[in-house]
Amino acid sequence: MNDKRTLEDLRNKYKGHIYLRFNDQQEFDDFLVKAESEGYCFGEHRPTEFLGKPWDIISLLDEKQLAFCGTVSHMAYQSGGNNVRRVSYAKFADGQNDYLF
Repeated sequence: MNDKRTLEDLRNKYKGHIYLRFNDQQEFDDFLVKAESEGYCFGEHRPTEFLGKPWDIISLLDEKQLAFCGTVSHMAYQSGGNNVRRVSYAKFADGQNDYLF
């Protein structure tokens, strides 16, 4: 993980919807730990409460909030519209600049 790159930097860089994609459980669990260390929450829940629970896409919201993506969010993610930013968390965490797809 590139410790200088933060989720808040990502949130502030783009307007609209930001969706983070995870390739596997370890990547998702690493994200949960990182998100909690930056003060992010799923509503009233700490991210690490969801360690070990599989999920493929998370929405990065304003005010350090996260959301699990259901059917409608998955459709928005797949659409790739003008205000939708799709982020490969692995590339983002690795410090690569081509993390958008």
